Amino acid sequence: MSDRFGDELETRARVLLEFVDKTMDVIERYEHKFLIPERVVPEIRSFARSTSRLDGYAREDGAYAIRSLYFDTPALDLYMANDREQGRRFKARVRMYPGATSPYFLEVKQRVLDVIVKSRAPVPGDRWREAIDGDGGILEALPERSRTGVRAFASKVLAHHLEPVLIVEYEREAYVSEVDSYARLTFDRKIRVQSRTTLDLETDDRHWRSIDHVVQTQTSEPVTVLELKFERRPPVWMHAMVRSLELVRWSFSKYCYGLRNELTLPSADRTATALPPGSV
Repeated sequence: MSDRFGDELETRARVLLEFVDKTMDVIERYEHKFLIPERVVPEIRSFARSTSRLDGYAREDGAYAIRSLYFDTPALDLYMANDREQGRRFKARVRMYPGATSPYFLEVKQRVLDVIVKSRAPVPGDRWREAIDGDGGILEALPERSRTGVRAFASKVLAHHLEPVLIVEYEREAYVSEVDSYARLTFDRKIRVQSRTTLDLETDDRHWRSIDHVVQTQTSEPVTVLELKFERRPPVWMHAMVRSLELVRWSFSKYCYGLRNELTLPSADRTATALPPGSV
């Protein structure tokens, strides 16, 4: 791909980002991922604390839980696009936060090269299925920005014949920059998945499969998914941290990695599920 063509794609993506930002809630702009040894986390955390505060939704232990229901086509086209790292691709999911009193979020995460446009529409936790089905009653009860986000999600579901495929859950330790307009650093751990083919976010503890345990990642030591999120360019402190610690970007899609494990490993091979919390 030529540099000129790549620049044109990023320009178009930024235009789309500006349009979407005016009509619905947009969370992320650019995103870099790293798969790092757990032993490196304290040093990275020290960098983060020099400029950032712990996310306000964190529990006393500094983390909070995230659970998402991912959608895909019957042929798993979204999985394939992500696995091939296509320049243009998207994911559709419903997200909630176990243990927290908050709405559910209908999210569409689109990528054009390195530009991320993630829309999220908050809906009442007991009516998110109605929102996906396009029920007029729930739409009328939502603020305009939420209605726009719900329609964007529902249009993706209808246009691509999307259906539930997989639940992904993990613990997130997040830091929010206090010196940048938008910058976040997150550690994701205890990532686990279970298949789901219905509009349901309830889970069965017997069916979890851990995907970040050393048995599954085939690494010599425990690892953590590090994500850096920012606008346009990485903040100076992030750039300095990556250079100082010689971090290397690593493509790690929780959905793709989890689905691949569900599709290829035996049902009984859920090695890390029985391990006690904190053992990975």
